[in-house]
Amino acid sequence: MEAINIKDLDVAYEQRYIIKNMNLEIPKGKITMIIGSNGCGKSTLLKTIARIITPKKGEIRLNGVSIKEQAPKDIAKKMAVLPQSPTVPSGLLVKELVSYGRFPYQSAMGGLKQEDIDKVQKAMEDTGIIEFANRPVDSLSGGQRQRAWIAMALAQETEILVLDEPTTYLDMAHQLEILLLLQKLNKEQNRTIIMVLHELNNATKFADYLIGVKEGEVIFKGEPLEVITKENLQKLYGIDAKLQLDETNSYPICVDFNIGREDSKERNEYAK
Repeated sequence: MEAINIKDLDVAYEQRYIIKNMNLEIPKGKITMIIGSNGCGKSTLLKTIARIITPKKGEIRLNGVSIKEQAPKDIAKKMAVLPQSPTVPSGLLVKELVSYGRFPYQSAMGGLKQEDIDKVQKAMEDTGIIEFANRPVDSLSGGQRQRAWIAMALAQETEILVLDEPTTYLDMAHQLEILLLLQKLNKEQNRTIIMVLHELNNATKFADYLIGVKEGEVIFKGEPLEVITKENLQKLYGIDAKLQLDETNSYPICVDFNIGREDSKERNEYAK
């Protein structure tokens, strides 16, 4: 069964269509990454799944049930969404941020119960930030801060975790740290992870399932070994890529690339 099923989806800002007639299945219990050029509709797709944007038409089903038929609080118990570059009020402590993940389980007049406190504690332990619990979030490094946000999502106790470019503005070491953490959560806790990612080689290394999006349309979808080809990268990015397999023959690596011939011709025509 798919975690998320998208059928005949149209999304537009006023009259400008970003996604047109998209059909897509996102598998359950896997790490799915959405890749593509800037402005292709990746983040718009995540925002629509998260109900931040209302589509013009189409249906999105979460665990087989339309999100239109589910209350926001019920969805929040099934799916946690982390936007790109989230911000927090100055001085907010890490443990306070993580405790926000328990809001879907609280009554209107209730505060944190012992069970909630235990869940917050475990989320901080699972993400390796328990030592920072009493520190302000804005005093942390980029990688530590991203771990705090992921801990908040874990405290929400959802089976699906959706992230929009979680490694943006992080150096290579911290990118690896975050992706290894998400991989661990997937393998050990069977969480479905869905994310937008820009770094192609990170995507091929960590994704179980890749979706290539261009101009709001799905160009390809499948396992990295199947879909990361010279032809598909030409279609997706307009590049002529040189690919090889990693040492274990588990995933493809882009070792070099140039502007593709067709794309270069279009650029030269435009320059005239």
